[in-house]
Amino acid sequence: MSEAPTKYKVLFYNKLNNHQHIINTFGFVENNFGTITLLQERASHGHFQELLKKKLFEPSSMVLIVIFLQIIDAMVYNVGKGMIHDDLRCSNVLVFQMDSSKPEENFVKLTNFALARPNKPSLLDDRRSTIPVEYCAPEILRSAGRLNYSELSEIYSMGVLMWEACSQGHTPYGSSISNKEVRQKKLNGDCWYNEPQLRDNFKVIKTQLSSINLESHFQYELDVDVKINNQLHDDHGQIFYNAEWVKKNKPLIILIVINTETAEREASFYIELSSHEHIFQTFGLVKNDPRSTMLIQERAPHGNLLKLLQSQQFKLSVTILVTIFSQIVDAMIYIIEQDIIHGDLLCSNVLVFQMNPFEVKGNLVKLTNFSLSRINDPSNGQTNYSELSDVYSMGILMWEACSQGEVPYGTDTSDNDIRQRKLKGEQLSMPNKCDRQIWNIIINCWYNEPQLRYNFTDMKKRLSNFIPESIEIYEYQLNINVRKENPFNGHYGKFYEADWIPKREPPIILMILNKETAQHDASFYLTLNAHPHIIHTFGFVGNNDRLPMLLQERATHGNLQILLQSKRFKPSTNVLITILLQIRNAMIYISSKDIVLIRYCASEILKSTDKSNYSEASDVYSFGVLMWETCSQGKVPYEFDTCDNDIRQRRLNDEQLLRPNSSHDPIWPIIESCLPVQSQPEAFYY
Repeated sequence: MSEAPTKYKVLFYNKLNNHQHIINTFGFVENNFGTITLLQERASHGHFQELLKKKLFEPSSMVLIVIFLQIIDAMVYNVGKGMIHDDLRCSNVLVFQMDSSKPEENFVKLTNFALARPNKPSLLDDRRSTIPVEYCAPEILRSAGRLNYSELSEIYSMGVLMWEACSQGHTPYGSSISNKEVRQKKLNGDCWYNEPQLRDNFKVIKTQLSSINLESHFQYELDVDVKINNQLHDDHGQIFYNAEWVKKNKPLIILIVINTETAEREASFYIELSSHEHIFQTFGLVKNDPRSTMLIQERAPHGNLLKLLQSQQFKLSVTILVTIFSQIVDAMIYIIEQDIIHGDLLCSNVLVFQMNPFEVKGNLVKLTNFSLSRINDPSNGQTNYSELSDVYSMGILMWEACSQGEVPYGTDTSDNDIRQRKLKGEQLSMPNKCDRQIWNIIINCWYNEPQLRYNFTDMKKRLSNFIPESIEIYEYQLNINVRKENPFNGHYGKFYEADWIPKREPPIILMILNKETAQHDASFYLTLNAHPHIIHTFGFVGNNDRLPMLLQERATHGNLQILLQSKRFKPSTNVLITILLQIRNAMIYISSKDIVLIRYCASEILKSTDKSNYSEASDVYSFGVLMWETCSQGKVPYEFDTCDNDIRQRRLNDEQLLRPNSSHDPIWPIIESCLPVQSQPEAFYY
């Protein structure tokens, strides 16, 4: 023991030595100093408060209830022996077994009876000055003597202990407030029941805790309200699944299984913060058989911001970047107001629900992933985590977005190297094409001294004052890199001949997209850009009319259908096979990207009314029609003079295309295998 025990301590340790949740005292130890020394058992994990503050133990609600019940058992025994402990707090609870997720694997004992006394009124030996003010009841502070010590004053302290445990070891009232101020707050009636008679005793508290139904925390039940589908991915103890509501016509959802020790704490952050428009919506907890922490969350149709940037599907103008940053900052202001630190701000934790590079209002992002979140409380011993550390991370996120998803400090740099470079004050360099106003905001996030950084509210003001430059960030600018020439009509939009400035190869064409579908259409072109048999798209072209304009390579000979129909191209069977194999290779690549192109559609598409039947199999059908068209020297399937309604009816009646009058006999069996009535063709691209 760190100090010689008092006569009270010796008395109480002897008297209370037989309870399983009170520290075991083996006896007295002789020494030459004339002091009383006790021999006691040692707790393998130390005391409860230290474990909580150092994040070595992050118990779930079920585990906390078990621990509270063990302490209350000790107190019921204590009171039954006519004793008052008078110093109930987490630092006086010793932990012998602990498991954050398994209640039955936890075992604690009460210790430190230095302030213990009989549960009888006495006007002798007033020791109020030694009582920890944060934990003691208001009636003790008012007492001129010791008259007010009772089981009910212990109940008050037990409430503070429970608060401390639920707050992960935070100091009651904070570390910056004096004992005098705490005392005043309590005497003013700012804290819980001031009148002892209004409090319950330990036996009643035990009954209340034992009757808590944790099942009531579950808003949904697996296979009753929600159905789990295929696994999407797993990440740091979280497994993500596609999911759907059992009752239809509800929002798209995913289901997350959290297997980490901090699962319940993380889930509580999601649920608590879910009401903000720029924070990922969590519908609630799911009751399931293996007691995992399972959450239903909304599904982002476009995935996370980092993947969109890296895939080149989402190329952002400066004004759209500012819009997205403002939405993230709004979310962070709300989080900070709830006294929470996010702790993991990066583009992969920003989910994209709407995206449109041409319309500011057509963009919506939400913040997710609270696995590293924590309470913002400097008194918990982790003073370096703060709003300002999140501001620093926000600067990195903005750099990442302006760099089109580049990895900060490069992929081949170790964490240790990055740490050393940061400690030396090294900063990331300004990304190419980064707007100067945005860059000024970014570098102001990176001051080594946190107090020099502005907070999220200041950052919001800076972003609100953003003035777009006359030329936004596009890969190309009309009349600077590219000149628009003669127009010609195309089925999917307006096409223009174009030239490079200065002139060079390859030949190019400008395509103006429909504003409403521009992002959707452009994303396909940009996603599929790397394949040699898919048209190459160079990127967006900035223009004064703010039209969604794409720059693509131009085919020297035009499209295959016109060449065939005009008889300018009469390919042999071997040439046709070569062409069809090139198209097949492109289609294999498209399928690998989970994209289905819709052309001459399969019969199952026509039969679909309330759901999508588009699949690789339906594209195989279309590929069969394309081969038929090629072998027919560009003939239109089902003839020119047939209306769409007639074709639809003929197709639904299972009418098939006739064999072309050509000599391409080896190809016909492959065409037939692609055009069955059912949606499962015998021959796929492979």
